[in-house]
Amino acid sequence: MKTIILAAHGSRQKASAAEVAALAKKLDTKVKTNGSNDIHQVVHAFLQFCDPSLETVIQELADSGVDEMVIFPFFISAGSHVQTDIPRAVETARQKHPTVRFHITRHLGILDAVEDLILGEVTG
Repeated sequence: MKTIILAAHGSRQKASAAEVAALAKKLDTKVKTNGSNDIHQVVHAFLQFCDPSLETVIQELADSGVDEMVIFPFFISAGSHVQTDIPRAVETARQKHPTVRFHITRHLGILDAVEDLILGEVTG
């Protein structure tokens, strides 16, 4: 049972956290509607300022029987959260949950499609 975790920065502004939660929900609905691969669900987590934390989400998923987690860093650039914090949290989780498979994807800003999204938005 594979779960995608949309891992975002987090904000003190509730609207920002709600936006990330809404995106995760839209992705989850799309995955379930389209029967996308072997993905069971899409959830969200934050690195700071608001809940749920990445560590908490990983623990809850592992406790519920999820055996594979794909963490998608929802970040434009490869700052300390992408380079250090997410890998550290995943390594800690690997040690606590040795039967769960973990994978961290590339972060949002490095994906080729981002260029097309930006150009599409500004050229309308």
